[in-house]
Amino acid sequence: MKKYYQHQIKLLIICFFILNIINAQTNEIDSLLFKVQKNEINEEVALKTILLPYDKVVNNLNKSYSLYQLVYQSNIFKNNNQNQAELIEKLALVSYLKGNFYESFELHKKSIKLFELSNDKRQKANAMVSMAYQSKNRNLNNSIVVMYEAIQILKETKSLSDLSTALDNYGVLFEFKGELDSALHYYFDALKLKESIADSVAIPYSLNNIAGIYFMKNKYNEGLNYIEKSNLIRKNLNDFIGIAWNEFSLGEMYIKSKDFNKAESHVRHSLKLSINKSYPDLISKNAKLLSEILYNQQKYDSAYHYFNLFHVLNDSIYNSNKQSQLLEMESIYESEKKSLRIKVLNDENSLHIKEIEKKRAILYFFIILSLILVFTGVIIYKAYKQKNKANLIIIEQKKEVESQKATIEEHQKEILDSIHYAKRIQNTLLANHDFLNENISNNFVYFNPKDIVSGDFYWATKHGDNFYLAVCDSTGHGVPGAFMSLLNIGFLSEAINEKNITETNLIFEYVRERLISSVSKEGQKDGFDGIIVRFNQSTKEITYTAAHNAPILISNNELIELQKDKMPVGIGERSENFTCHKLQVKQGDMLYLYTDGYADQFGGPKGKKFKYKPLNELLLSISNKTLSEQKQELETNFKNWKGDLEQVDDVCVFGIRI
Repeated sequence: MKKYYQHQIKLLIICFFILNIINAQTNEIDSLLFKVQKNEINEEVALKTILLPYDKVVNNLNKSYSLYQLVYQSNIFKNNNQNQAELIEKLALVSYLKGNFYESFELHKKSIKLFELSNDKRQKANAMVSMAYQSKNRNLNNSIVVMYEAIQILKETKSLSDLSTALDNYGVLFEFKGELDSALHYYFDALKLKESIADSVAIPYSLNNIAGIYFMKNKYNEGLNYIEKSNLIRKNLNDFIGIAWNEFSLGEMYIKSKDFNKAESHVRHSLKLSINKSYPDLISKNAKLLSEILYNQQKYDSAYHYFNLFHVLNDSIYNSNKQSQLLEMESIYESEKKSLRIKVLNDENSLHIKEIEKKRAILYFFIILSLILVFTGVIIYKAYKQKNKANLIIIEQKKEVESQKATIEEHQKEILDSIHYAKRIQNTLLANHDFLNENISNNFVYFNPKDIVSGDFYWATKHGDNFYLAVCDSTGHGVPGAFMSLLNIGFLSEAINEKNITETNLIFEYVRERLISSVSKEGQKDGFDGIIVRFNQSTKEITYTAAHNAPILISNNELIELQKDKMPVGIGERSENFTCHKLQVKQGDMLYLYTDGYADQFGGPKGKKFKYKPLNELLLSISNKTLSEQKQELETNFKNWKGDLEQVDDVCVFGIRI
């Protein structure tokens, strides 16, 4: 047990170390962002924003994005096309790194037009290079055409340094296409050009590209020769991050040749350099690769812990995969070239920001709960040691017990404080009230967790013309229930936003499969009861799927208990397909979605359950009141019924006036 907690503590220390690295790099960004938010923006502040170092921007994407957006919206460079274009290029880079591929693509087009207005052919070509490189995933042939045009412009302007970079990127496109000989040709062209202008900083990149092609061709000796040349130059430049990347590449090469001892040596060297130089992205990649190496060496415990390190760091650094948005972006670009007008969703940017903030909240949530487990384990271990000593030294027993009690009480306070902080994190994962009001303007929610954190949750997302709302009751309550609600929210988001599943019944079936494969392998009946409703904002059609919990519709002062499937989302007595129901409503109707916590609450004169029939009668009696009055009635009635008795479960009631 002691060895296990040592590994856990080591993992947490590294995670906090990386977070501190990222936070430590925000000072300059925070300072600029503070001035911009206080309307203290001027050309000096704007120019400093443009000149921010690449590593600071990459490691602080959210703040960098906010900073660039605010400076861009201030229109500080309205009379300076050159500076405005450079600012837009930086904003395009951050958008691309955040996964906002469509926005990045549109920004590149704006910067290209501004560079044309300022007659800066070199910068125009560089913007074209960036746009072509970022568009390679779908329309590769078009990217090659755009990159070729940019190269011709750079040759015309004799911008040799930029031309060498473009040739490298041109090679990347052919490598991506699978034409390795063509890629190698352009990499050598880039290398020769860099050598002719003595660009020692850029030469190693071409050497690495050449080595990569030889590795793919299984010509390991040739590849090693170019990596060694790259390392020699980078040592002279004190480019330790570059050396770390080379060591990482060597580790990948030796894995392919099954020489795991050499692979481990190079990857550990890379990991050490990336930690010393505070480079989170490379630390994460090394952790994953080292986990793979150790697994192949049958060092399973060490492999497991390095894989955990990679998983936690990777969630803190990268966004979700936005491949589908990239395909959409390039399709729109092709249609625009044929002079068709396209409509752009201007609020997409704010939704992406919320998604990133939720990802960061999930990371902190896991870290806090891991700390709780570690603290609890330490307390139990110390208590066990003290008990053995107490059997030998009777006189010291009382002192030791009292001391241990004080320690436990102190740690219990720390744990309670941590759980309160976890509640704040969980609240960020629930549907944002502003987001709800934008999509269903007339709504209220009465949300009353039994403990500090909740197994009940209400969650919403928007995908295309469809707006989805889910009200669910996860297995358990308190911290275990909160874990399950976090997992369930993640799987719902994955089904809709990543797998592009649109039908409500298919969404529940996908989440059920993910729950069974992830947490129910030993037969545990973990999952949730709940309702998911889809509002199509174009057709105004409303559909829903209900697992155990039935929606309530009140129309013309008549209460209708809608149909439901009598099985949970997870392992249950039944496992048939879920049903998608179409909801027939008219303006002024009330739709209620609730979990079982309200009806199951004990109270009243005889201390019995409130039950569903009285709950539905209460909803019918208040349905004509304003939404705020309905929420107040539900809250007051619940408190009066419960009285001095303990709350037995989490409570969630969601009301919508059609």
